[in-house]
Amino acid sequence: MLSIRRVIGQSMQPTYNPGTIVLGLKWARPQVGSVVVAERDGLEIIKRVGEVGERGFYLLGDNPECSTDSRSYGWFAPGSIKSVIIGSIKR
Repeated sequence: MLSIRRVIGQSMQPTYNPGTIVLGLKWARPQVGSVVVAERDGLEIIKRVGEVGERGFYLLGDNPECSTDSRSYGWFAPGSIKSVIIGSIKR
């Protein structure tokens, strides 16, 4: 199943600028380097998989100065990953 989301904020720059539309696959398996849509406390966020471990996924923004990610939240459970980004539509 395909998911469509809009990037909000600067945490994924320069890869994805604010307003970029991203397309994701809900059944894809995330790997280190994948960009994913994850859910934390009812909020969806777009981040890159920095590490995969027994505890789940360690997610990081591409722009660390503007990103709230696993450095604040900690590890993300496997069930919190909603889709793996496979492409984008530039504005």
